[in-house]
This record gives sequence, structure tokens and C-alpha cells, in this order.
Amino acid sequence: MKRTIQLLALFMLFSIPQLFAQFEGTVGIGAHVAYGTEINRPGVGGHLHYYRTNNLRIAPSFTYFPEINDKGMWMVDADAHYVLPLSITASLYPIGGIHYSNWVFDKNEGMPRTNKQRLGANLGMGFQHDISYRVRANFELKYQFIRDYSQVLLSAGFGFWF
Repeated sequence: MKRTIQLLALFMLFSIPQLFAQFEGTVGIGAHVAYGTEINRPGVGGHLHYYRTNNLRIAPSFTYFPEINDKGMWMVDADAHYVLPLSITASLYPIGGIHYSNWVFDKNEGMPRTNKQRLGANLGMGFQHDISYRVRANFELKYQFIRDYSQVLLSAGFGFWF
């Protein structure tokens, strides 16, 4: 009888990871709004989340900042998130990745339009909250290391995962 209880306890111990959600191989898609301190305006965009493992996800995104006062920008980021669960519905994740942006300037009416492309790096932290079974909200704060245009980027969004 004692051996049966020990085997049952061992079986239950190895079954505990199966009680938690398994995300490996799943994909999510979402939309976000962002504010960049260097571009000094809000932007809108979309993102994709691919869970490589249960904790590691790849998160490419695109954000567009409209041209106002002769200055505009769009950017593409390829970030990695390491998701650290805080509870069943909340998680924190550090952010690291690469950045590409295209900055647009119209100096004067008689001067030609100027474009500047920049490569950079992202480093930050994010928080996500699962609103329902397949819907989540996320908030991110990251610093973008961009030559001549480094900035803090704050974003908030929501997404669906499949």
C-alpha cells in the first residue's frame, strides 16, 4: 500500500507541468498604440507573437508614426520576450531585440524630402494580462538605441492567440 501511494505521488508530481498552459508552437496576433519620445507623437501598429518554447517568444512588430510638422517615422522591431508568469493571468517579460526605422523629414518647401534609415537595438520590460482564454492585453516600456535618434518607447496593445 505504501508503495502504491508513493507511485501515485510521483505520478502526480510529474503531472504538475501538464496543469499549466502549454504555449509552445502557438501564434498570436495583435494591435498596439505607442508613443516615442524622440519622434514626440503617438503611433499605431501591429505585432505577431510566436512561442518558440513555453517561456521564450519571438515578437516582430511594425509601428507607424504619422508625419506631423514635417517629421514622420515607421519602424520594424524583432524582439525576443522571456515570459515569467506572476499568476494564472499575469506575466512579466524582459525584452531584447533589433530595430530598423525610416525617418522622414521635409526641411523647407523648396528642399527635397530627406529619409534616414537606422539600425538599432531594443531593451526593456513588458507586462501582459490575459483578459480571457484567447485574449490578452500587453504594456511595454523599452529603450531604443538608435544612432542620432535614441528614444524611450511606451506601448499598449491587445492580441489574440491561436
